[in-house]
Amino acid sequence: MAKTVLILADAFPPGFAPRMGYLSKYLSKHGWKGIAVSPVRDVDNNNFNFLSGYIPCKMLYVSKQSRTNLIKRKIDSQILRRKMINCVKEILSHRKIDVLLCSTSHLFPLNIAYEISKKNGIPWIADLRDIYEQYPVKGFFLMELYKKKCMLKRNRLLKHAKIITTVSNKHVETLGRLGLNAHCIFNGFDSAIFAPSKNHNLDKFRIIYAGRLEERQVGQDVSPLFSVIQQLYIDNDIDFENCRIQFYSNKKSHQIVNELKEFFRIAEFVDCFDYVSGYEVPKILNESSILLLLLSKGNLGIMTTKFFEYLAVARPILCIWSDEGAVEDIIINSNAGVAAKTEDDIKYFIKTKYDEWLKTKYTESDVDLNYIKYFTREHGAKQFIELFNAALES
Repeated sequence: MAKTVLILADAFPPGFAPRMGYLSKYLSKHGWKGIAVSPVRDVDNNNFNFLSGYIPCKMLYVSKQSRTNLIKRKIDSQILRRKMINCVKEILSHRKIDVLLCSTSHLFPLNIAYEISKKNGIPWIADLRDIYEQYPVKGFFLMELYKKKCMLKRNRLLKHAKIITTVSNKHVETLGRLGLNAHCIFNGFDSAIFAPSKNHNLDKFRIIYAGRLEERQVGQDVSPLFSVIQQLYIDNDIDFENCRIQFYSNKKSHQIVNELKEFFRIAEFVDCFDYVSGYEVPKILNESSILLLLLSKGNLGIMTTKFFEYLAVARPILCIWSDEGAVEDIIINSNAGVAAKTEDDIKYFIKTKYDEWLKTKYTESDVDLNYIKYFTREHGAKQFIELFNAALES
């Protein structure tokens, strides 16, 4: 008889958290069933609608949390907590749950997973999609104090988890220094959706970025790219008539881009578009000459889903800046592009690919497709299943 995992998540498709959506897609292939419980807020979009429906999900509707009214935030959090506990109780009253998986980017709902596991004797696995320690730039004092408090609570809860998983080896190392034994299951790409296109004869040389941007002081700084484009333009090495830098992002990111493109006087090169649905992303990526990956200097183990989806479509990747770690290693080992450490690295890569495009209307990328098979979502689901079975046996 198929075993069942109950997924408690801070987000679930059709909203965000594709990691859990893809796990749900491949559960049945490995003889497991699933059911999820997740909040959904009135600001959530449906970009991952194509990942919903593989397993039932009990959606707990909540209003957008206030950023300024701390009392209201506390009350809303308590209401959500009670809703999730009651929902889980109702599920447990009529079906057997073998393993509890809590996937989150925050502290919530690790506490609920711990309580449910302790009361009902169900082994639980904590899946951390982000950790507080991954951000190298410190915030103001009260924010850092709050973060420290959350970390201490998280660590106490994680000591009770049967297994801990996270998204990068750097995160595993960080948690290991805290006495927490974690396993890395990378985010990845769905090979049923993301694959190289055979047609790259494009009318424009396109540098494409898909995802949000942060403020320059936080990371994901696009200004080094704009600085290089400005230099190439001044030196007559590129022509804005056939070169585009295109961002598929949100309004806040558009504002950052628009301010920087005016500062560097390269507005003629830059286009901003809204997010497209997750199912439309492969087409956008396959229309690129270069795919842009932005990492903050001092990046501490952040390995975004977009990186693996970039690998899957086998277009040249320009990473700014190198993490001098796993991302750079994967780029080198897969022959996917360059992890830049200086503006000269950026300039050389763009100039080389642009000259190549001028001759052929194509940019070559000899990505090792056998190597990147390790990063498929199906392989990640298999890793989760192995840990589910290990939790039951221990």
